[in-house]
Amino acid sequence: MRLALPVVLSQLSQTVVGIVDTMMVGRISVEALAAVGLSGLVCWMVLGSLSHLAMGTQILTARRTGAKSTSEVGQVLQSALRLAVLPGIPLTLILWYVTPFLYHIILGGDTSELNTLCITYTRWRLLGITPFLLISAFKGFFNGIGDTKQHMRVSIIINLLNILFNWLLIFGHAGFPAIGAPGAGMASAIATACGCLFFLYFAHREEIGNRFGVQLLSLFGRTHSLKVFAPNGMRAILRLSWPSATQNFFVMCGFACFLSFMKSAGTPSLAAANVVITILSFSFMPGFGIGIAANTLIGQLLGAGSKNDALLAGREAQKVGALLMSLVGVCFLLFPDQLLSWFTSDAEVIALGRWPLRLLGAFQAFDAWCMTTAGCLEGAGLTLFVMKAELAINWLYFIPASYIVIHLLEGGIRGAFLCMAAYLVFYALVLELRFRKGDWLHRIV
Repeated sequence: MRLALPVVLSQLSQTVVGIVDTMMVGRISVEALAAVGLSGLVCWMVLGSLSHLAMGTQILTARRTGAKSTSEVGQVLQSALRLAVLPGIPLTLILWYVTPFLYHIILGGDTSELNTLCITYTRWRLLGITPFLLISAFKGFFNGIGDTKQHMRVSIIINLLNILFNWLLIFGHAGFPAIGAPGAGMASAIATACGCLFFLYFAHREEIGNRFGVQLLSLFGRTHSLKVFAPNGMRAILRLSWPSATQNFFVMCGFACFLSFMKSAGTPSLAAANVVITILSFSFMPGFGIGIAANTLIGQLLGAGSKNDALLAGREAQKVGALLMSLVGVCFLLFPDQLLSWFTSDAEVIALGRWPLRLLGAFQAFDAWCMTTAGCLEGAGLTLFVMKAELAINWLYFIPASYIVIHLLEGGIRGAFLCMAAYLVFYALVLELRFRKGDWLHRIV
């Protein structure tokens, strides 16, 4: 819990960035609400995938910390920072130009206001890729050494700045132009850049450079303990990170398909699905935070050779995550209309979202089991297995089943979210079977 609480708070704060965007643009129009929901998911396909640079960094840092190898911990950070800087600018330019083509595919050639809003929001938000990558590198490092409070502080700062810039740019206060929904994407990019600067400040204040032999402001120069490019370190991070990044990208592609299916049921159904998923992102955070804490603790314990303690930590993480998320799920069951009304005043959207929110509230324990067990296995280095497990369930079951239910059986939003509930059950069972096998306790990274 000591490790998890700051992670929970930081993830909640990060989630609030998307939630605040949704709440603010939801006061403009149903089209703006649907656009931010769909484009926000597309943005997270990219940003969420890139954020998994933190995964490989955290796994290696935790293992080296448990083994008390200070110089190797520093090498992991230096390699992670270089991996953050190298692809940032070219990737930003590429995505700026391919965004219209992407929405042409997702929206089936739609040229309405929805398409225009999605393109503009996405372009602005993805301008923050490079600072976002640097934040991910620092996040993985600090979480790996057990200092989860640093990312929490930066996340809170980013969220507060995002609210401020949303207020200025969406509605045009204090002399700023009223940009509407795209202003939310611009605000997120500016807040992310500011957050990166604060992370550099916190790293300097904690004397990370002196403690681990890293030159924070000279990413490509020599340090007294590292080679110029530390290629072995970068390869090790990429080896552990790419499965998680690939998993996130294709899972988000799957959910983008899910939302595009919902569009055929009408814009109100798409808006309702967006609001339900946004609300659910609150309940994700306790399970996600516990999973990250388990990742760090299991990595450190395995690095120190304490396999029995690592197994115990994994089981405790599963129990605590399930308990916390089930408590949140009770709120979804009891107060769906009140929660939905925070995001929209449209009566039809609220009516459509009520049943799906209650349904997934009842399945929160399975969702928690997925995230905590995945965190345990990833902490042991099984990122490739976790990727294969979720992608198989997502693309071989969830997407085909959702398409059939929505398009062929005309099950609407209720049938679609029944498919999502079954998704959680299947994924939890697959991960639990691998956890019980126990071979992850002997894995070397």
